[in-house]
Parts: sequence; structure tokens; C-alpha cells
Amino acid sequence: MIETERLRLRRWDNSDIHQIHLLLADPDVMQFSETGALSAHDQMTWLQHVRTQQPKSALPGCVAIERRKDNRVIGYVSLLQDLARVQSRDVEIGFRLMRSLWGRGYAIEAAYGLIHATPLGGSFDRIVGIVDPANRRSVQVLKNLG
Repeated sequence: MIETERLRLRRWDNSDIHQIHLLLADPDVMQFSETGALSAHDQMTWLQHVRTQQPKSALPGCVAIERRKDNRVIGYVSLLQDLARVQSRDVEIGFRLMRSLWGRGYAIEAAYGLIHATPLGGSFDRIVGIVDPANRRSVQVLKNLG
């Protein structure tokens, strides 16, 4: 578990399905995803996948973003190396946040916290973000992260 000023980044558990519905079923949040908004069945499949996903390195994979003040899951952040998406010495940062919380700095805080708590060592050259240029909010988060 990683803690930042306002957030806790932690592994997923099955009870999180009740909180992530507002994230994964929201068409605005999922607008730029490959799948669009997810059905209840697809949300459960997604949760099972991220719970059992084992990164091939010391990378944390996909973790829940939980607000410390109320223990509410508000999104996710990930550091992964999917060689179908990135080059062999790259790591991909990903994040998704509930729409009602956009613009409050949570995505930047979570991504920064995960990056700085993960020992990347000499194994990787770059952290990359793959984003649709029309997704201005995510582009801005990546720019703020450097």
C-alpha cells in the first residue's frame, strides 16, 4: 500500500465492485477507452482480471485509488509493461478517475505517488502515457507529470 497526502493506493478486493460501478459504467469516464462503458458483467470480469494480474516485473500493475478521508475507491492508476503497447524498455502509466472528482488533482497525486514509490532502477528507460490527443484532461495530467 502506498499513501499520499489524500490518497491510498492499494490492491483490489472483490468488495470494490460496488464502488467502481460509478467509474466503469460512466460513458464520460470511459469515452476514450477501447471498450466504452462496461456492463455489470464486464465490470466483474475487469475486477477479476486486475485482481489476478501478475506483473512480469517489480511493477505494481493496476491499483485502486482510495480516498483516505472516507475510504472510497475513486479510480485506479497503473504502471504496466504490456509489450503489445510499449517498447521493451518502456513502462506505461495509466489512470482513470470518477467524473465527479475531475479537476481536483487526484489523478496527478495518484500517478506521482505510484511512480515515486516504484523502484524502476535501471530496468526501464521511459515511462510513457498512451492517450488520445482529444482527451485533453489526460494529456494535461501527463504534461504535469513530466
